[in-house]
Amino acid sequence: MKRCSIIIHSVNGNCFIMAQYLQELMQDRNCDTRLYRVQDDDLHIWANKNETTNDFLEDILALPYADTEILHKSDMIILGSPTMFGNVTGEMKTFLDSTFPLTEDRSLETKFFACFTSCTHSTCEGAHAIDSMIYWAQNMGLIHIPFGVHTEIDSHNQPVAGLVHLAGKENMIRPSVKLGEVMACYADQLAAYIQDDEDDE
Repeated sequence: MKRCSIIIHSVNGNCFIMAQYLQELMQDRNCDTRLYRVQDDDLHIWANKNETTNDFLEDILALPYADTEILHKSDMIILGSPTMFGNVTGEMKTFLDSTFPLTEDRSLETKFFACFTSCTHSTCEGAHAIDSMIYWAQNMGLIHIPFGVHTEIDSHNQPVAGLVHLAGKENMIRPSVKLGEVMACYADQLAAYIQDDEDDE
């Protein structure tokens, strides 16, 4: 069975919620989907300041760390990060920077890629963070699968390239049922690239 790895940084839990639901959606579509996190040594500090961090702190800390071995074993890589000043967080950037040698050996070339983000107010700001993750994927030779345009669903003005969740100023707005419908549509697209036919099992 082909493997999909969802690699996230989550501080307030919103990216974790999205990742966990996307994992369920992909597994329902016969895809071996695993969830990982990037290193963040300051989560306990955030937990002392933000109630939203505490909601999912133990669940996030229980996730295994992503590394280059995980990337090599994956047929599809999905990144999820909060948006910070129109970019990914420092922790996600540190992880992506650590993979620089893979741009030279091209060992991730032709694997599939997707991404999502959670930000405060602006879908446009979130789209910039998505662009940053896509730029990393392009340097790796990954094949980006965009969300695209879907007139058949209420897509909340989602950018074509990936998914954006708007969490509000205090990051207290959790992903909605409507966003879940959008994610299910995206999961249909993503799974089609890596799912195994039942007859082949």
